[in-house]
Amino acid sequence: MSLPAPAKKVIIIGGGIAGIKAAIDLQKKSVDYLIFEAKGRLGGRLNTVTGFHGKYDLGASWFHETLNNPLFDEEMSLGNPIDDPKIFYDDGPKKIFNKDGIVSPFLKLDSIVNELFKYVDICNEEDLDSDKPYYENVINYLRSRKHLLTDEQITNVSQYARSLELWHGIDSQMLSSKYASIDNEGRDALCLNYDRVLKRHTDQLDQEKVFLNTPVTGVSRIEKGSKVEIELKDGKKLVADAVIVAVPQSILQLSAGEDGYIEFSPKLPAKITDSLQSIHFGALGKVILEFEDIFWPTDFERASILSDPPEGFLRAIKDNKDVPEFTRNKSSHGHPQTWDFPAFVLNYAGCFQKPSLVILTQQPLTNYLESNKDIAWKHCKPMIQVLSGKTDVPDPINVIVTNWTQDVYQRGAYSACYPGDDPLMPILALEEGFGNVRFAGEHTVLEGAGCVHGAWSSGKREAEALIERFGL
Repeated sequence: MSLPAPAKKVIIIGGGIAGIKAAIDLQKKSVDYLIFEAKGRLGGRLNTVTGFHGKYDLGASWFHETLNNPLFDEEMSLGNPIDDPKIFYDDGPKKIFNKDGIVSPFLKLDSIVNELFKYVDICNEEDLDSDKPYYENVINYLRSRKHLLTDEQITNVSQYARSLELWHGIDSQMLSSKYASIDNEGRDALCLNYDRVLKRHTDQLDQEKVFLNTPVTGVSRIEKGSKVEIELKDGKKLVADAVIVAVPQSILQLSAGEDGYIEFSPKLPAKITDSLQSIHFGALGKVILEFEDIFWPTDFERASILSDPPEGFLRAIKDNKDVPEFTRNKSSHGHPQTWDFPAFVLNYAGCFQKPSLVILTQQPLTNYLESNKDIAWKHCKPMIQVLSGKTDVPDPINVIVTNWTQDVYQRGAYSACYPGDDPLMPILALEEGFGNVRFAGEHTVLEGAGCVHGAWSSGKREAEALIERFGL
């Protein structure tokens, strides 16, 4: 009589949604697993906190591409989304503000910027071998159409076009033109909230197999590649049949000696390490302001706050002169000023009748505010004065600032493309993996890259790959 084969074991490094989904699917096939998470909580970029007026998601907030989002479909299939709302479509009325107040809808900024996006696409198609900074193509568009635009349109479009910074998490002078445009498959739905999604998943885990505050420092393929040994920060070593590395892309890009660095032995193939040089990491952050009462308009759900164009911008466009760069890292004051960067505002008063505003920020402003949380309100106050139409505005009763750039095990938000980057290279290399060393996360997928459902799908993919490898 033959004895049953010993149960296969997989070690999962990283307790974000990718690692969690992989564990759940492996568990269904009776594959043993252990999850090691360096932080003190599961979820990764899913991090919901409670303020005075309810819950806020500090990281991921939306279900994106809801026509092609399997996680969204799964959530919507559970219960009655009408009686128990899980989402809110916050794509209702929107307003645009600059430092002088509300921008007239008769300037038709949305129509012009949509044409600008098409212009950028055409430029990319005409020159497939080069990749300009996105903002350079913004300038070229304005020069080519200046005879068709008013001065006010030129000035405001130049800054409204920077709204893409609040998607990619980097400033538009550093943003790849090739990968700047956003072609979503369906509406975006605000999640209410991601802690519910996370709990539904973590409740399926065997909690005795989850280890928090346990960084992994080494991954070694042993026994001629048939096994994998990991080393924890405390020196303890464990062996498994395979490992799924579900840490952020930023951690894979660290150098030896940096906090969070994982040493691979043998070294990862050049296909993987070289590809990681062809992608960057953005830093989308948030400042959440809670007030005692609502003192601003409730007739919009979203707001775009425009930055100031650099001095002499309009004249340079009209005279075909060199356009001065906008500030990237600091102003003459020594640090970012309010009107140096655009912002995106989610108006909780318009969406949920709550006296709260959620402000999205990009790199390098995110880094500055997250490392100087005490000045966040001072930085945001002029925006709130403009948004409310009042100079005398009350101080918030609570200010919540994210910490993504200050977290050594996160170091930002999600993958982003600089000019010349090729995001397909790392996706293909990491999806292929290194034998029984597998990779998961938003940076390892083409569909849903940078999104929760992308990370979730990658965990599902890696579980399926190992189940097939194990012959289960």
